Parts: sequence; C-alpha cells; structure tokens
Amino acid sequence: RERGDSNWMSRLPEELLDVPLWNLAIPGSHDSMSFCLDLSSPVLGSEPFLLRLTDRLLPCWVRPCVYRWSTTQVHGIIIILMQRIYPPKK
Repeated sequence: RERGDSNWMSRLPEELLDVPLWNLAIPGSHDSMSFCLDLSSPVLGSEPFLLRLTDRLLPCWVRPCVYRWSTTQVHGIIIILMQRIYPPKK
C-alpha cells in the first residue's frame, strides 16, 4: 500500500460508509489530540487527587513528567488521516 494516500477512506467497506467518523475505531488515532499538549498544560481535574496536589505544589516537576507520558502523537488528526493513519517511515 502506498503511503500518504489521502483517499484511503473512500475504500472503506460498504457497511462503514455511512458510519460517522467519530464512531470508527481508527488505528493510531486514539490520542490524536495529544499533539497540542505542552508544559503549561494543567493536570486535569479528573486525575487522582495526589497528582493534582503535586501539580499545584511542584508544576516544574510534575508537568514535564505528565507531558512525556501523555504526548503520543506529533501530528494532528488531519495529517494522521491524510497519511492513512500510519506515520511516515523513518
């Protein structure tokens, strides 16, 4: 299969053509919005209390750790979809 094929979605099986994009399980896209995290991104309120407390007291220590653990994509959803979900070969 050719990389960078922006028409890959047109070849979905017939039964998936009317399924909304947000209902498709697309490999490699589950954390596609994590590309926009940075060191100023706060810890979410849904995280455990101890992590939120530590973030308040020591953000210079907590945020770099959370950033490394949380950022799993380097591209946004548009680029991921245009590259047929697969990252370019290195």
